[in-house]
Amino acid sequence: MPRIRWVFVGVLCSLILGVACALPKPSSPTSDPKQNMPDVGRGRAALAAAWREYDASRYMIALNRADSLFASWRDQASITSLADSALWLAGQSLEAQGSLGGAADRYEELARRVSEGLFRDQVVEHWIQALGNTGREFEAVKRALENPGVLSQNYLDTFRRWVSTLSKEQLQSVLSTAPLETLAATVASVHLAELLVATGDTEEAKRIVSEVLERSPLGPERERAELLVSVVADPLAKPVKLGAILPLTGELADVGEWLREGIELAVEDYERLHRDGFDLELVILDDRSVADEIPAIMAELESEKVLGIIGPMGSEAFAAAARTRRDPKLPIISPTATEVQRPHESVYTLYDFVTRELDVAADLAHWVVEELGLKRVGILYPKIGRGRAVSAFEDAIVAAGGVVVAQEVYDPTLTTFQEPIEAIAEADPDVIYAPAPTPPVVLSLAPQLFYYGLYRHIILGSEAWADPTVLRRLETFSSDYKVVGLWVDRMGPGTQWENFKVKYERKYRKALRDNILPGLGYDAASVLLAALEASRVPMAAALAGYFSGTQGINGVTGFFNLDPEKSTVHRKTEVRMLRNKQLQPADRAELMEWLFYAKAAPSPFAPRDTIPQDSIPRDSIPR
Repeated sequence: MPRIRWVFVGVLCSLILGVACALPKPSSPTSDPKQNMPDVGRGRAALAAAWREYDASRYMIALNRADSLFASWRDQASITSLADSALWLAGQSLEAQGSLGGAADRYEELARRVSEGLFRDQVVEHWIQALGNTGREFEAVKRALENPGVLSQNYLDTFRRWVSTLSKEQLQSVLSTAPLETLAATVASVHLAELLVATGDTEEAKRIVSEVLERSPLGPERERAELLVSVVADPLAKPVKLGAILPLTGELADVGEWLREGIELAVEDYERLHRDGFDLELVILDDRSVADEIPAIMAELESEKVLGIIGPMGSEAFAAAARTRRDPKLPIISPTATEVQRPHESVYTLYDFVTRELDVAADLAHWVVEELGLKRVGILYPKIGRGRAVSAFEDAIVAAGGVVVAQEVYDPTLTTFQEPIEAIAEADPDVIYAPAPTPPVVLSLAPQLFYYGLYRHIILGSEAWADPTVLRRLETFSSDYKVVGLWVDRMGPGTQWENFKVKYERKYRKALRDNILPGLGYDAASVLLAALEASRVPMAAALAGYFSGTQGINGVTGFFNLDPEKSTVHRKTEVRMLRNKQLQPADRAELMEWLFYAKAAPSPFAPRDTIPQDSIPRDSIPR
């Protein structure tokens, strides 16, 4: 929240405005008590000097002076107001620097020193804000309930957000000792009632709502309380609205249309399969492919009382939607956002590239050690940043009981990689992890791996190794038995993806081919609808509970698990090998047989032709 500059009134104004610049020097001991009393005029001057530093944005200097002054004056009864003003300045200086934890400590001490009045209300409000904005929402709500007079319209929405982060037990705890006739208590009580309904305790919820409505609240709390009454009475009485934010115009309009088609199919399927379910209404808004539109769109959708939101498409817009929603439990499911900037409750993307990259690397590492039994691993990675995937691969190798015997970096902009390849070969690993950023780099790197010494090794590649261009152009001698991990987002014939293709093409009279976007739109909507059907309560809090406890979801784009801590999903990794210019399921027996003959051959260029096949007993091949 923006920092609020408070103007002191009454005595405080005169204390801060009429001042000089230096602390009084200690006087020599005397028997006259009056001579030992602080010089109020010089104290005022010192405080004024500190405030001038604050006004000049030299907050650290202001803080140091304020803390020093307070330490000198805190026990001087004759200048209590000066000490309080110094402590206030210290809190303001810390707040201005963003050090809200330290500011909260200063405001807490000041609140204990000041018993009443407008100044105390200002102090307590800043204290509460500092607590809430440092992740101490429970403490912030508790203090706000204890000091109801400080709950101003300036941060009422923020207070609602803090309340919505608390559990049922936390809310019951803070409300047990708070006066219930206040606005703060009304906000907390309504949210507690929502949580009770979401968890099936409707009788207690009805009691709380009845008490709230007796107090005749205004604004959102009254609307939410009345909605709770209707939900408890008949959850199916009103249509449920689902929102969607899509780029229906602008440069991404085609993508938005594909997603819309998938969403509409999901709603149709729900209504067909759940004849006794909720009546659904889609509210689709166009963000025009511009992330700046998101705050206004979110406000409009929340005013429409949507139960969940599908979209937005892009990562920036996705982050803006999560950041600007007023209800932190309102589900937001993006079908396509490729990055999660910050995790939020009830917020997910189905296609985060970072998660995809890390999952594949880790799964491939475990497969090598646990399935193939190969533990000596070399890593050859591109000079474009070591990358999170390489770190994830290394960590997984070690965790599985393997060891990284060599690591070398290559420059993908060069045409030769002899030096790093030969360095890896000298360490004699069993397997080499050699991710490449693009298919052209693979076409350059793969033959050199063979020629410069890594011809008797299984090579683990990245997704670029499985690109159709690579499969078509790469010679078999440098591609056969290379292994890649692929993030499974669609599955083979007879699966939900194939069924979805048939359904989509029948409805929209056009070929889907390999276009996954309608499927992602379908899955995003289906996740929301599954949460609604499971909870049977048309409330965001009920859907949030479903997301926190759900494990696997079998969507048309594949099986995935929700990760509430990262706001993303985890999909299966399928390990494939390149063979005869095709991707095939990785066959352990075939890979180990190839590796056996490759290591036994005197010539790397024709290992099977140089070994009499009957000279090696087949039962000696590792299985």
